[in-house]
Amino acid sequence: MYTMDIDVSLYRALANGAARVPASAPALYYKGKAFSYGTLLRSIDRLAAGLVRLGVRSGDAVTICMPNTPESVCALYAVNKIGAVAHLVHPLAPQKQLARFMEKVSSVLLITLNINLRQYAPLAAQLKLGIVSASPAQSLGALKRRLFDFANRKDIVKCGIDYARLLKKDGVAEETATPDAAVYLHSGGTSGEPKVIALSSAAVNALVAKAPHILSFMDKLEGTSMLAVLPTFHGFGLAMGVHAPLVWGAVAALMPKFSTKETIDLIERGRLNYLIGVPALYEALLKNPRFCGEKLKNVRIAFIGGDSVMPDLLERFNARMAEGGSSARLFEGYGLTETVTVCNVNLFDAVRAGSVGKPLPGIDVRIVDDSGAEVPTGETGEIWIAGDTLMNEYLGAAEETAEAFADLDGVKYVRTGDAGCVDADGFLYFKQRIKRIIKIAGISVYPSEIEAVASSLGIEEACAVEGKNDMGKTTVELYLYTSGARPSAEQVRQTILESLGKYAVPTVVEYLETPFPRTLVGKVDVNAFLRQKKGT
Repeated sequence: MYTMDIDVSLYRALANGAARVPASAPALYYKGKAFSYGTLLRSIDRLAAGLVRLGVRSGDAVTICMPNTPESVCALYAVNKIGAVAHLVHPLAPQKQLARFMEKVSSVLLITLNINLRQYAPLAAQLKLGIVSASPAQSLGALKRRLFDFANRKDIVKCGIDYARLLKKDGVAEETATPDAAVYLHSGGTSGEPKVIALSSAAVNALVAKAPHILSFMDKLEGTSMLAVLPTFHGFGLAMGVHAPLVWGAVAALMPKFSTKETIDLIERGRLNYLIGVPALYEALLKNPRFCGEKLKNVRIAFIGGDSVMPDLLERFNARMAEGGSSARLFEGYGLTETVTVCNVNLFDAVRAGSVGKPLPGIDVRIVDDSGAEVPTGETGEIWIAGDTLMNEYLGAAEETAEAFADLDGVKYVRTGDAGCVDADGFLYFKQRIKRIIKIAGISVYPSEIEAVASSLGIEEACAVEGKNDMGKTTVELYLYTSGARPSAEQVRQTILESLGKYAVPTVVEYLETPFPRTLVGKVDVNAFLRQKKGT
């Protein structure tokens, strides 16, 4: 099997992988069109040369604020090829937030969609090199591009540099050694405070090198395809949705916004074999009556993460696969941006209900107490992670970086800020963000466990939070949303009592009329819900 060199740039890892397949082999699927490896590499080279002509230099930060399109993929690798740092930001980031993000990383250039220009045009003043804009239909031909731009003309203003202009001239930019950081991603950090996480090419490549293990394939991956709907500003979307398939000669099926119809169409045509996504994605698929039958045999394996996963969802998805004659199953994993993304995952030959799986090869997991000492097997403590996928630092935050790392037996670990335990067979059980643990009479209560029990009653969404009673004592409050039957509050309490004990029983059980607010990557936004609740 191909042995991947991880000590190279992201661009070089892609180029090395592409050299193993015909130039005509598909690399990307986008809106019904296939883009070959030859086309992709030529576009990357031209864009890299164009960026150099604009004045981008090695070590500069270039902000890429785009969903998953061929242009955003080209931008990622072109920036990396010339030794600059790709600063990846959600394409729906508010203007003020994007301005703060760019200032924090000293960005010299913004690459975005032309439909975002009305919002982002004022940011050009703070950028050394201005704004480059591309149409979401840029790669779909002149007619489709003109039709799209006409339909969205109210949002498009004439500003900055047209992406297409940068590709018009032939040229191959010199491949420059990438600085320590290859990408900047934004995350809450292990303390919950917003951070800029600096990741090296080697760290991202190290995770992608584990793709054969993660995807459970021992033969060639060439010709198969991965759903790439999680955007590159998300570690899993970057490493596993885009970089992994391209490095291994497969296809990234790009989707700027999740569409159940488009996903099912791709599966039916045999153009989608590997699925990755958040719980809301799988719920949407299961609710679609077309997500059934023999077409599901084209799916090989699926992964879920990014939010609390209710056991009932795994069971329903796996049952649907089995009904369609598919051997694919949905597996839960665990990771954080400080380790690029996934570091533990369940797999076909190593799966345990309720766990988030065993560590990936080269990853070490320890469970420690408040003093940093390891706890006995099965006991709960903070999860520490070591391995070859660790971040470099929190950019511009030396004190926070120092706090995020710890030494144990001479090995460098990331303190995750998450509570969990490991069983005798090495399976990790994620309990809760430590900051979200509720203490009742000195006993630790885990909201995620309460939410999982509520899910067993057919509840679609649940959120357990800390409350106070009239005496000022800490309590548990449970808020629920479901479009189906509503179990009574007493039934919910009794089920939680029987499953988790008296300390986990909520004093408040309340149904919401609308679903919970969600973060930009589809997680239940607990903080936003609490703000809404406080304001009512």
